[in-house]
Amino acid sequence: MAYLARRRSEWSTIRKFSAAAMLFSLCPAAVLAQSDVRQDVSPNVSVSDRFNQNFGVEGVRSGSFVILPRLGYRQTYNDNIFALSEDEVEDYVAEIDGAAAIRSDWSAHELEVSGLVRRRQYFENDTESTTDYTASARGIFDFNARSYAALSGGHSRLTEARRALQTANGAQPVRFSVSTARIDFDFAQTRFREQFGFSYRREDFDDAINPADRSPIDQDFRDSQTYSVFYRQSFRVRPAIALFAQVRGAVQEFDQVQPGVGFDQDSRSYSGSIGVAFDINKVARGEIGVGYQARNFDSAVFEDIDGLNADASLEYFLSDLTTVTVGVQRQIQATAVIGVAGLTSTEADLKIEHELLRPLLLVADASYRVDDLRGLDRQDNLFRFSAGVDYAFRRNVVLRARFTRNDVTSSGELERPPFTENIAQIGIELRR
Repeated sequence: MAYLARRRSEWSTIRKFSAAAMLFSLCPAAVLAQSDVRQDVSPNVSVSDRFNQNFGVEGVRSGSFVILPRLGYRQTYNDNIFALSEDEVEDYVAEIDGAAAIRSDWSAHELEVSGLVRRRQYFENDTESTTDYTASARGIFDFNARSYAALSGGHSRLTEARRALQTANGAQPVRFSVSTARIDFDFAQTRFREQFGFSYRREDFDDAINPADRSPIDQDFRDSQTYSVFYRQSFRVRPAIALFAQVRGAVQEFDQVQPGVGFDQDSRSYSGSIGVAFDINKVARGEIGVGYQARNFDSAVFEDIDGLNADASLEYFLSDLTTVTVGVQRQIQATAVIGVAGLTSTEADLKIEHELLRPLLLVADASYRVDDLRGLDRQDNLFRFSAGVDYAFRRNVVLRARFTRNDVTSSGELERPPFTENIAQIGIELRR
């Protein structure tokens, strides 16, 4: 009897320590979830999430706010900076970015303001050098423990990548600005959850520069504003499984008509889908939705586009040290190609994360995208592969190395010249 009593005491102690350890491990995830969206804390933690938790930032506290600064530097080699099929030009790029976020640390509600400045300096081709920035703010008002309203907005000054399949081939990269505003509502009950929101997006493109005579290449026909609405209803059939139905609608208005065509790309788009979201402990988590989508153009010159709507993402926890993520997306988008109003983009991606050592993370990912331009005999294909390593030299110092290959091909009578691009990058990130 004494032996049994002693064993019961030992098992009771083990259970207490196990429960304490579990709560401690979930605390960072709970804080992370609260700072992002008001959702249930996931029982699963991917390898990269755990790496960021173990070697994440604590910030500098100032009253009821936390300041999160970050400074990064990367040295990049690109063997085809202009994304050409022949006569490739290589160059080295020094990239430095500084970012900071100020986040409230209140028991209820939340306020966050953040900013990022990034400078890319090319060693030999200075005309490619750019400075981008982003500023944003977000406020969350909690109605109760599981319901809230979120208001967010921001402004960015960005550079269009040369590899973009629809960009103008000018003497300099195309610069553009993006302004956004959004309001979301989320009401959750025991089994039902209702989400809806409204958003506004404004895009404004600068003119490109003709490499022959330095004259401007008009890009004003790409300037647009988009009004969107979203609604989703979920029903939890089991603690880890929920069924959902959602609809989206958007109105996109362009400032000018396409040059040489004389018709604008104004359109009305909508989509509806049903699916399932799941979060099965130690197995997988993800969301799979399928349905129908369409984009109708105001001008009869442009062909309306409709078809399958698919959006799926799955994280599979192969082990505590390996996470595999797969995704599939199919969507209808506007395009900057003259004479074409839209395209159907289908993309599949795969990502593998492996924790070789506690401070050493191995990452590899690949994606394949097909852009089918409607009303034009052209189909673009982009294959991307990337592999790299993250090493936490110290808690607030992370060393990173990446290799990326982009392989673009095109088919059809008006096909785009194919090209390949190899990018090698090494850098360091300092966080507080």
